[in-house]
Amino acid sequence: MLEQINQIDIAPADALKRLRDEREVLEGRIKAMDEMKGQVADAVYLRVRSDYAHRVQGLIDQSRPLLDQARGQFASLQAILNSLQGALDAANLDRQELDLRHKLGEFDDAAFKSRCDAIEASVSEKKGFHEQASRLRERFVAAVSDERELVGVQPAYTPPPPAVATPAPVSVKPSAPEPPPAREEQRTDEIESPMSGATMVMPAIRPIKAVAPAPAPAASPAPPASSPASMQTMVGGMGMLQSSEATVMMRPARLVPQNPEAGKTTHALSLKTVVLGADGSADIRIGGPGVEPKHAQIVPTQAGYHLTDMDTKHGTRVNAERVRERLLVTEDVIQVGAARFVFRQ
Repeated sequence: MLEQINQIDIAPADALKRLRDEREVLEGRIKAMDEMKGQVADAVYLRVRSDYAHRVQGLIDQSRPLLDQARGQFASLQAILNSLQGALDAANLDRQELDLRHKLGEFDDAAFKSRCDAIEASVSEKKGFHEQASRLRERFVAAVSDERELVGVQPAYTPPPPAVATPAPVSVKPSAPEPPPAREEQRTDEIESPMSGATMVMPAIRPIKAVAPAPAPAASPAPPASSPASMQTMVGGMGMLQSSEATVMMRPARLVPQNPEAGKTTHALSLKTVVLGADGSADIRIGGPGVEPKHAQIVPTQAGYHLTDMDTKHGTRVNAERVRERLLVTEDVIQVGAARFVFRQ
C-alpha cells in the first residue's frame, strides 16, 4: 500500500495551486479596480482591466491540462483511501467479534491478547497509510476552487435554474388582464328603477356581453391544464422537478454495490426520497453492525441528489469522510456500516 501511495504524482496539483494563487491575486485586483472605477479615466480603467482579464484567461488556459492530470492522480488516490477505510472498518468489526468470542469463553486471556495485538498492529499500520494518503488528498483539494472539479463535475453554483423560471410569469401576464372586464360586463343586467327604487332585471342589455367572446379568455388558462399535475415527473427517462421558481431536469442516478455487505442489487434513484437502513421498511435495507433502522436518506433536489445522515451514532461516510449531509456527485462512495455503494449519475 505504501508503494501505491508513493506512486501518486502530486506535481500537477502543486502546479495547479500556484496558477490558482496567481489568478486569485489578479481577480482581487480586478475587484479593487471596479470599486475605484470613478477615480480614473475610463480609458485607463478599461485598458488595465482588459490586461488583467487577459492574464486571468491565460492562467485558466494553462490550468486545463494540469487539471486533467490531477484528476487522474486524484482518482487513484481516492481508490487507495477507500480501500484503506474499508480495511480499517473490517478490522474494527474483527476486534468486536474477537471481544465477543472471548467473553463467551472461546479464547483464554493469552490467546485473546495475542489476537488483539495482531489486529492492533494491522490497524496501526493502515492508519499510518491512511493519514499519509489524506495529507496528499488535502494538497489536491487545495489546488482547486471546488473539490468537485477533481472528479470532472461543475460546482453546484454553475447551473442557473433561476434563468429557467424567468419566462413563466411573463407568459401569464398578457392573458391575465383580459378575463376581468368580460366578467364585469355580465353584471350590468341589473339596474335601479328611478320610479320605485327597486332593482329591475333588463334582459335587453345581455347582447353587450357578445363584445367579449367567452371562448377567447378561457383559452389563456389552457397551458396550466396541459402541464403535469404533480410536482415530480419522469420525461423520457429524465427526472423533472417542478416548483414555483423553476423546472429542473435531473439525470437518472443509481447506487452500485461495491462490496458483499452492500449486496448485489443496483438501486435506481428516482424522484422520491430513498431511506437506507436496517429497518424492514427502508427502501435500501442494509444489515450488519453500526447500521440503524433509518440510517440515512437521499432526497432529490433542484441542485441534485442530497444525502443526509439521520443523526446516527456511527455516522455515514462519503469518500471515507464522515458527513452530516452532502450533495452527491458521480463516483462518490457512500458507506453505511460496512456496506459501500458507488453513486453514479
